[in-house]
Amino acid sequence: MSGLASINIKFSADLKDFSKKIQNANRSIQKVGKQMQKVGAGLSVGLTAPLLAFSAVALKNWDKQAKAISQVENGLKSTGNAVGFTSGQLQKMASDLQNTSLFGDEDILQGVTTQLLTFTNIAGTQFARTQQAALDLSAKLGTDLKSSSIQLGKALNDPVANLSALSRSGIQFSTEQKAVIKSLVETNRLADAQTIILNELEKQYGGSAAAAAKAGLGPFKQLSNSIGDLTEDFGKIIGQALLPFIAKIKEMVQGFQKLSPATKKIIVVVGSLV
Repeated sequence: MSGLASINIKFSADLKDFSKKIQNANRSIQKVGKQMQKVGAGLSVGLTAPLLAFSAVALKNWDKQAKAISQVENGLKSTGNAVGFTSGQLQKMASDLQNTSLFGDEDILQGVTTQLLTFTNIAGTQFARTQQAALDLSAKLGTDLKSSSIQLGKALNDPVANLSALSRSGIQFSTEQKAVIKSLVETNRLADAQTIILNELEKQYGGSAAAAAKAGLGPFKQLSNSIGDLTEDFGKIIGQALLPFIAKIKEMVQGFQKLSPATKKIIVVVGSLV
């Protein structure tokens, strides 16, 4: 056999062996790829999807809390802080009320605090007591916080004109009490008149919110509210981290809007082809 033929045979054998190794390597890569796809799918179901779901809930809860706080702060600003408390103090009150009721602090801020801030004759200790009364009234009668707060706010802000409206909720005052309340209001002692009303409210409805929180599934609802507070903290972190990206995307959108119709058409056509 000539030297050239020997070289060709050896080259063909080496080439065949090389091809075989490439095929084996390719099969190994495909096998690894399938395994990675399984791992990826597992991560999506077991980790990514739950994280996305948690993030969505956290952002939603943070959004609700942030909006409630913004309404409180706007109320303080528009009334010149007639209530005598800061936003932080009112948030602390709402948190404390949550701990002894079935109501979440964001619902208290939105349905009670914000509503009562519009009644500028209710301030200081009387304001704090009215918030508690609103929760007790709602727990006892099954009414929403906003309705209870507005009803109490009207009666305490102007007892002479609106005290009788409380009778619709079963809150009764004696003829003597009504006369004393009217006299106190007419002599510029509104806070004292409010004290009589709040004392009667506490006598008839006091402790209703706390009792509901201890009964049946009440403790589970309170646990849910506490977990909700935790997710709000996570939501705030996530939301603040996303804000810079939102600003950039907004700039891109605004830039696209400024383009001529012809340029927009070209971009859409090219994008569709791609």
